[in-house]
Amino acid sequence: MAFFYVFFVLLSVTCLFAFWRGGGPERAVAVLFSIAWLASLATSAPFPERYHGVAYHTLAIDVLLLICLLAVSRRANRAWPVVATSLQALIVLAHLARMLSAHEIAFVYMVMTTIWPFLQLFIVIAGTAFHWRRTAIHGAEPSWTHFLHSAVPPPPEPPANS
Repeated sequence: MAFFYVFFVLLSVTCLFAFWRGGGPERAVAVLFSIAWLASLATSAPFPERYHGVAYHTLAIDVLLLICLLAVSRRANRAWPVVATSLQALIVLAHLARMLSAHEIAFVYMVMTTIWPFLQLFIVIAGTAFHWRRTAIHGAEPSWTHFLHSAVPPPPEPPANS
Protein backbone atom coordinates (compact mmCIF):
# COMPACT_ATOMS: atom_id res chain seq x y z
CA MET A 1 0.00 0.00 0.00
CA ALA A 2 2.93 2.34 0.62
CA PHE A 3 3.93 1.79 -3.01
CA PHE A 4 0.58 3.26 -4.04
CA TYR A 5 1.03 6.40 -1.95
CA VAL A 6 4.63 6.93 -3.06
CA PHE A 7 3.60 6.62 -6.70
CA PHE A 8 0.63 8.96 -6.19
CA VAL A 9 2.86 11.62 -4.62
CA LEU A 10 5.51 11.24 -7.33
CA LEU A 11 2.88 11.40 -10.09
CA SER A 12 1.33 14.50 -8.50
CA VAL A 13 4.70 16.24 -8.17
CA THR A 14 5.59 15.30 -11.75
CA CYS A 15 2.32 16.65 -13.13
CA LEU A 16 2.50 19.88 -11.13
CA PHE A 17 6.10 20.47 -12.19
CA ALA A 18 5.35 19.64 -15.83
CA PHE A 19 2.43 22.08 -15.92
CA TRP A 20 4.37 24.74 -14.03
CA ARG A 21 7.64 24.69 -15.99
CA GLY A 22 7.25 22.23 -18.86
CA GLY A 23 6.45 22.70 -22.50
CA GLY A 24 3.94 20.87 -24.64
CA PRO A 25 5.58 17.42 -24.58
CA GLU A 26 6.08 17.48 -20.81
CA ARG A 27 2.46 18.46 -20.22
CA ALA A 28 1.14 15.94 -22.74
CA VAL A 29 3.05 13.06 -21.16
CA ALA A 30 1.99 14.14 -17.66
CA VAL A 31 -1.65 14.05 -18.78
CA LEU A 32 -1.16 10.65 -20.45
CA PHE A 33 0.42 9.18 -17.32
CA SER A 34 -2.39 10.57 -15.15
CA ILE A 35 -5.09 9.12 -17.40
CA ALA A 36 -3.34 5.74 -17.54
CA TRP A 37 -2.94 5.68 -13.75
CA LEU A 38 -6.61 6.53 -13.18
CA ALA A 39 -7.68 3.89 -15.70
CA SER A 40 -5.45 1.34 -13.99
CA LEU A 41 -6.96 2.21 -10.62
CA ALA A 42 -10.46 1.79 -11.98
CA THR A 43 -9.76 -1.63 -13.45
CA SER A 44 -7.19 -3.19 -11.12
CA ALA A 45 -7.79 -6.38 -9.18
CA PRO A 46 -7.17 -6.64 -5.44
CA PHE A 47 -3.44 -6.71 -4.68
CA PRO A 48 -3.10 -10.39 -3.67
CA GLU A 49 -4.59 -11.52 -7.00
CA ARG A 50 -3.13 -8.78 -9.21
CA TYR A 51 0.03 -10.53 -10.40
CA HIS A 52 -0.99 -14.20 -10.44
CA GLY A 53 -1.92 -14.04 -14.11
CA VAL A 54 -1.71 -11.59 -16.96
CA ALA A 55 -3.57 -8.39 -16.18
CA TYR A 56 -5.25 -7.98 -19.56
CA HIS A 57 -6.94 -4.71 -18.63
CA THR A 58 -3.56 -3.29 -17.61
CA LEU A 59 -2.01 -4.66 -20.79
CA ALA A 60 -4.64 -2.82 -22.85
CA ILE A 61 -4.00 0.42 -20.94
CA ASP A 62 -0.24 0.01 -21.33
CA VAL A 63 -0.51 -0.65 -25.08
CA LEU A 64 -2.68 2.45 -25.54
CA LEU A 65 -0.21 4.46 -23.49
CA LEU A 66 2.65 3.11 -25.62
CA ILE A 67 0.88 4.21 -28.81
CA CYS A 68 0.27 7.69 -27.38
CA LEU A 69 3.87 7.97 -26.19
CA LEU A 70 5.07 6.95 -29.64
CA ALA A 71 3.03 9.80 -31.11
CA VAL A 72 4.48 12.28 -28.60
CA SER A 73 8.00 10.98 -29.24
CA ARG A 74 7.55 11.39 -32.95
CA ARG A 75 6.36 14.99 -32.72
CA ALA A 76 8.27 16.28 -29.67
CA ASN A 77 11.28 18.47 -30.17
CA ARG A 78 12.99 16.64 -27.28
CA ALA A 79 14.96 13.42 -26.77
CA TRP A 80 13.60 12.31 -23.38
CA PRO A 81 10.19 11.10 -24.69
CA VAL A 82 12.04 8.39 -26.61
CA VAL A 83 13.42 7.03 -23.33
CA ALA A 84 10.01 7.16 -21.65
CA THR A 85 8.50 5.38 -24.66
CA SER A 86 11.21 2.72 -24.53
CA LEU A 87 10.44 2.03 -20.89
CA GLN A 88 6.75 1.75 -21.78
CA ALA A 89 7.67 -0.79 -24.46
CA LEU A 90 9.49 -2.79 -21.76
CA ILE A 91 6.33 -2.77 -19.66
CA VAL A 92 4.29 -4.09 -22.59
CA LEU A 93 6.95 -6.73 -23.23
CA ALA A 94 6.72 -7.80 -19.58
CA HIS A 95 3.00 -8.43 -20.09
CA LEU A 96 3.71 -10.40 -23.25
CA ALA A 97 6.43 -12.43 -21.51
CA ARG A 98 3.96 -13.30 -18.76
CA MET A 99 1.46 -14.41 -21.41
CA LEU A 100 4.02 -16.61 -23.15
CA SER A 101 5.56 -18.00 -19.98
CA ALA A 102 2.88 -18.73 -17.42
CA HIS A 103 5.43 -20.20 -15.02
CA GLU A 104 7.20 -16.82 -14.70
CA ILE A 105 7.39 -15.80 -11.07
CA ALA A 106 4.67 -13.35 -10.08
CA PHE A 107 7.22 -11.21 -8.22
CA VAL A 108 9.25 -10.69 -11.40
CA TYR A 109 6.10 -9.70 -13.29
CA MET A 110 5.18 -7.26 -10.53
CA VAL A 111 8.64 -5.67 -10.50
CA MET A 112 8.73 -5.35 -14.30
CA THR A 113 5.35 -3.63 -14.45
CA THR A 114 5.72 -1.38 -11.39
CA ILE A 115 9.35 -0.19 -11.36
CA TRP A 116 9.52 1.22 -14.90
CA PRO A 117 6.70 3.76 -14.32
CA PHE A 118 8.72 5.26 -11.47
CA LEU A 119 11.66 5.70 -13.83
CA GLN A 120 9.34 7.22 -16.43
CA LEU A 121 8.19 9.83 -13.94
CA PHE A 122 11.78 10.71 -13.06
CA ILE A 123 12.50 11.07 -16.78
CA VAL A 124 9.58 13.50 -17.14
CA ILE A 125 10.88 15.50 -14.16
CA ALA A 126 14.38 15.59 -15.67
CA GLY A 127 13.02 16.54 -19.11
CA THR A 128 10.98 19.33 -17.55
CA ALA A 129 13.98 20.60 -15.61
CA PHE A 130 16.16 20.59 -18.72
CA HIS A 131 13.44 22.40 -20.69
CA TRP A 132 13.11 24.97 -17.93
CA ARG A 133 16.87 25.52 -17.88
CA ARG A 134 17.14 25.79 -21.68
CA THR A 135 14.33 28.33 -21.89
CA ALA A 136 15.85 30.36 -19.05
CA ILE A 137 19.18 30.52 -20.89
CA HIS A 138 18.15 30.65 -24.57
CA GLY A 139 14.56 31.86 -24.47
CA ALA A 140 11.50 30.15 -25.88
CA GLU A 141 11.94 27.08 -28.05
CA PRO A 142 9.50 25.12 -30.20
CA SER A 143 7.95 22.19 -28.37
CA TRP A 144 6.90 20.25 -31.44
CA THR A 145 8.54 19.46 -34.75
CA HIS A 146 6.58 19.97 -37.92
CA PHE A 147 7.58 16.67 -39.47
CA LEU A 148 4.70 16.63 -41.94
CA HIS A 149 5.81 19.91 -43.45
CA SER A 150 9.48 18.98 -43.64
CA ALA A 151 8.80 15.52 -45.13
CA VAL A 152 7.05 16.92 -48.20
CA PRO A 153 9.35 18.82 -50.53
CA PRO A 154 8.06 22.17 -51.80
CA PRO A 155 6.56 22.12 -55.29
CA PRO A 156 8.95 23.08 -58.09
CA GLU A 157 8.78 26.65 -59.29
CA PRO A 158 7.52 27.17 -62.84
CA PRO A 159 10.14 28.18 -65.38
CA ALA A 160 10.52 31.90 -65.79
CA ASN A 161 9.32 33.28 -69.15
CA SER A 162 11.49 35.99 -70.61
